[in-house]
Amino acid sequence: MKKVLILEDHQDAQKWLSLAVTLAFPGIAVHCCDRLSQAIALLVELDPDLCLVDLKLPDGSGVDFITHCRQNHPEIQLVVTTLFDDDQHLFPAINAGAQGYLLKEEPQEVISQALQGLTHGTPPLSGPISRRILNHVKTTISQPESTEENADLFLSKREQEMLTVIAKGYKTAEAAELLGVSYHTAARHVKNIYGKLEINSRAEATQQALRLGLLKDS
Repeated sequence: MKKVLILEDHQDAQKWLSLAVTLAFPGIAVHCCDRLSQAIALLVELDPDLCLVDLKLPDGSGVDFITHCRQNHPEIQLVVTTLFDDDQHLFPAINAGAQGYLLKEEPQEVISQALQGLTHGTPPLSGPISRRILNHVKTTISQPESTEENADLFLSKREQEMLTVIAKGYKTAEAAELLGVSYHTAARHVKNIYGKLEINSRAEATQQALRLGLLKDS
């Protein structure tokens, strides 16, 4: 590790994290900023090896920064440093591409040791976060097959037909005409499909239809 960028809007936390990362990687060049826009601009100038990312920023979300890095600078290692230990903050950050998630309430030595794990490919995770992820995995494993795998088992035949039509780009009124049903019936089918498949857009409907084998190459 040669350079680290710390995105943190509290100066005391900047200093605290700077010391933690210096303990982990002696001689590393530390750069700090407190705005999302500033951090994005510094990425090209600094070319950091590591970014420590707070989630709540004055001009945006740390998740947005993580997403930007994954799309434009995939080589950078990204570790969240935050006070939030709930699912609503953890999983969006992980899904966006964060490779670690550390709680700032942890002792500085613990943070430093966790960061050192990056050199060995070990994700830096605070203890409570590791347990939360493990519990999430256990819950997922214990649940029935995913929505994508068994969706065709609880979509009615008419709903499958409606999904096929709207996935091809037809609007609700057009789908109603094609299937010979009223607009209100078609709208109800669409609402049921969205609810059962837990989707919110026609793009997701198309993706689900493809996975269920309802769309054929044509």
